Amino acid sequence: MNGGPSGRISMEDFRPKFLSGIVGQDAVVTRLQGLANGVQSGRIVPPNLLLHGPPGIGKTTAARAFAREVLGEQFDNSFYQLRASDDRGIGVVRDGIIPLSRQPPKRGAPFRVFFFDEADALEPPVQSALRSAMEEGWGTTVFILACNDLGLISAPMRSRCMILEFRLVPAQEMRRLLTQVVTGGSLSIEGPLMDSIVERSEGIPREAIKLLVETIGRSTASGGAQPSQVGPGSEPPPS
Repeated sequence: MNGGPSGRISMEDFRPKFLSGIVGQDAVVTRLQGLANGVQSGRIVPPNLLLHGPPGIGKTTAARAFAREVLGEQFDNSFYQLRASDDRGIGVVRDGIIPLSRQPPKRGAPFRVFFFDEADALEPPVQSALRSAMEEGWGTTVFILACNDLGLISAPMRSRCMILEFRLVPAQEMRRLLTQVVTGGSLSIEGPLMDSIVERSEGIPREAIKLLVETIGRSTASGGAQPSQVGPGSEPPPS
């Protein structure tokens, strides 16, 4: 990880690109890796996925990492992420996304992936339309949904997905996650400060990384370690 322009770092610098870099969600990673292996061997088309857990726990990171592993070189032209800020109304879904989901995938991709972040914000008519698309089972598209509140996803939608729960990261795993960052470069953080970040993060990786970046910023401002010193091996997911 080399940071952004002029050696500056941001939260995004810490997002792992592959499943092997995700820390603290072993059960989820094991299941996703098993699906990815099946796709890579040509044996399966994975089921639709529903990832749920608190904000900042790693759902988006896992969805993107899984898609990158199954799509390979076709990731950029076969992965579609729809955030809560995007237009995800019934017209867009019914007239744009669903017809595209029925078409053969581009180039050598095994299928395309539509990722709906914050899917618990989708209106009921949109969820109903997506459910219908999932029922058709064309084998050309895999839907991945991520939500904070599983109760806001309709029962018919839930029944058509493999549901994966993301849990709060235990303190020991959070410490390992942060250690991977600081030992990846020449940055040094004292034990009590590391313990403070772990405790204040309350099991949320994004919060831990935010606190760590703030710490690096304060250290740099006071003449300590430079941001660019956080080097290769940085793997923790920010969201």
